[in-house]
This record gives sequence, C-alpha cells and structure tokens, in this order.
Amino acid sequence: MDFMKKKSAAEIKSAFSKLVTRPGAEKLLAWLEEETDFFTAPASTKHHLNHPGGLMEHSLNVMGNLNRITRRDLNLEDEHSELPQQIAETVVILGLLHDVCKVNCYHLETKRRKNQETGRWEDYQGFVFRDPLPLGHGEKSLYLIQRHMDLLPEEALAIRWHMGAYDNAAKADQRALSAAMVASPWVWRLQEADMCAAWIDERETQE
Repeated sequence: MDFMKKKSAAEIKSAFSKLVTRPGAEKLLAWLEEETDFFTAPASTKHHLNHPGGLMEHSLNVMGNLNRITRRDLNLEDEHSELPQQIAETVVILGLLHDVCKVNCYHLETKRRKNQETGRWEDYQGFVFRDPLPLGHGEKSLYLIQRHMDLLPEEALAIRWHMGAYDNAAKADQRALSAAMVASPWVWRLQEADMCAAWIDERETQE
C-alpha cells in the first residue's frame, strides 16, 4: 500500500475509532481490517475509482460530502464548529459503511479487449465483480453492518436507499423510496453525498 493509500486508511480508522462509540464498533472495524478487502478493493469494475483502494477513497469522499451537506442543513457556517456527537457519529457510519456490500466481491483477472489502433485483441488485467452473497446493494450493507453493530432506524433507512432512483426496487415501486425520504433527511443527504462523490469528485480524478 503506497503512502497516500496508507494515509487514507489511517484517516478512516481514526474517524471511526474517535467518533463511532456504540457497542460493536471495534468489532466491526476489526472485521473490515482482518476479514475483508475494504482498504484495497476498487469502487467499481470500470466506472468511478476502478483501481485498488478505490472503495476506501470513495467512502472517504462520501463522508466528507455528507459532513458538508449536514453542516449546510444545520446552518453551521463555521467549518471549525463541531457537529453534535450523535450526528457526527451518523455521518461517519453512513459515509464509510454505505458501500460495505462491495467487500470481497472484486477479483483481478485476465480480460480481453480490442486495441482500437491495431484492431487486435489483447489481454489485460482488470477487475470482475462476483458477489458471494447477492442480497441486493443497500440490503446487503445493512446485513453486514448489523452482524457487528446496531444502526439507528434513520441510518438503516439511509443505507438501504442510498442508491436512490438507481435502486432496482425503486425502479419497480417508488413509494418505499419516497416514504423513506420523507421519514428522514439522512436518506436524501446520503444520496446527495454519494452522487456528488461518484459524478463530480471522482470523475475529476480520472480525467
């Protein structure tokens, strides 16, 4: 792991250890470190941050965006003013863990693509996605987190529906997503933070 990735990993561990104080937090962090590839996996196979460590980077980006969005909504204009402890804890949990469903799913394999200049097929190393526990996206994150640590109802709603209109269940029936967004502002805050990370912050890093 290079210096920047080590720095990002240290930032995640520090934020989690400092701000997430509920029972099971230490157990969850230990699971992420010892039994998953959370700190080395990509965030996708071919879209945003599709390189080793991308999932960790994306999680940090979402946490940072969610912190800014929450401060905006609470009218905390002073960037040095601290969020109330429970709110700060929720920001860390939602930002860092919303995509935990992706751990242990990406595998580096030899793939083939056509060279547009030569017209020849070439081998290259790329990630493929194989989910050993296909429970769904937000649903699986909830399951994995709550094996180790309890979530508040509003946190569970936000993580379950963080894909927003891109969620397959929402495409079939918008009522549950709409009800969740009415039930808690954390639902649309996390959606906004996630979309900003994937479509603005991380798109810029790839150009």
